[in-house]
Amino acid sequence: MTIAALLLAAIAATTLFTMLHPTALHGLGGLGSFAFLYSLQLLPATAGGSCLAIFAWRRGAILPASVFVLAAALSAVIALWPSFALWRRAEAYHVGLSLTSALIPRSNASSGPQVARSVVYGTASDGTRMRLDVWRTSAPGPGTHRPAIVRLHGGAWIRGARSGRSEWDRWLNRLGYDVFDVDYRLPPPVRWRSEVGDVKCALGWVATHARAYSVDPARISVMGYSAGANLAMLAAYSMGDARLPPSCVAPAVTVRSAINLYGPADLGLLYRSSGSRQSIDAALRQYIGGSPAEYAARYRALSPLSHIDRRTPPTITVLGESDRVIPTDQARVLDLALMRAGVAHRTYLLPAQDHSFDANWSGFGSQIARAEVKAFLVRYG
Repeated sequence: MTIAALLLAAIAATTLFTMLHPTALHGLGGLGSFAFLYSLQLLPATAGGSCLAIFAWRRGAILPASVFVLAAALSAVIALWPSFALWRRAEAYHVGLSLTSALIPRSNASSGPQVARSVVYGTASDGTRMRLDVWRTSAPGPGTHRPAIVRLHGGAWIRGARSGRSEWDRWLNRLGYDVFDVDYRLPPPVRWRSEVGDVKCALGWVATHARAYSVDPARISVMGYSAGANLAMLAAYSMGDARLPPSCVAPAVTVRSAINLYGPADLGLLYRSSGSRQSIDAALRQYIGGSPAEYAARYRALSPLSHIDRRTPPTITVLGESDRVIPTDQARVLDLALMRAGVAHRTYLLPAQDHSFDANWSGFGSQIARAEVKAFLVRYG
């Protein structure tokens, strides 16, 4: 019993430490990230530790009983602290939360390409046929033409596929939006202009085919998560910039609004300050070709922050305060730049939430994000 108690307490203490001091996402950092994601689901560990403490106490095993009490206390903090912090932040944001939904986890895992929904939106100069998935809404709209969202997957610019985190596609459909979930080409080779070029190609395709899909070409927004959020903002902010042309013949599209879920705005800053530098720096080198010291102009060109002016579309940013990949300074520099340019924007920081918090679709973090994105779209979508 003593060995079991010490092991349980060690696991709980390590998990809490990686939550309070977010280390890199790989290794032990993944333990803290999981605990943030499913904190309420760890309540049974508290109950289990308490039961073991009572059992040990009745057997006269004072030491293991005391250690089991410690383990139960630590697991209670792990389970309840994130929820209390999010509940208070939700009150500050005037967002209602559902405890019942949060107690039943619902995965928003990447489902991958939806072949039945897939269409080719362009052919790149290297012969690659580029595809997107069309998620049509069945919700009745106020008119004959519906708004649309071009959505981009994450994956650190080097992995991932269209229709990742597809609960967002279904949810946006229920709001009355057609969603065009886009694949873009990934390294190798270096893709520093190809990825955003592919996104602009997809935006042009959606605008060109707007009539066929009964989409309002003046109401096309962009949305992404992680690296996809960076590309969504970059495509919208740099539209018409000759340094970042579309990868196929495509018209320039005036993007209605941008939804940024934990995406970086300044890649040079990210290279220096990410809490997961080893993996992020390696990904950025694959994507861009090297470090900021080697390719400073490329890093500036690929940072949405560099393209902000008064024509930048309204933008909403949602980021976890404990994100161990994208630091909160990314949200702050973006917020300041948008404010100085006079661009309508909203920024929401979620306490006790890590990167990819929306992987738990029913969690408090996801609930807050959906409420704020919905309110933003009502006004700017």
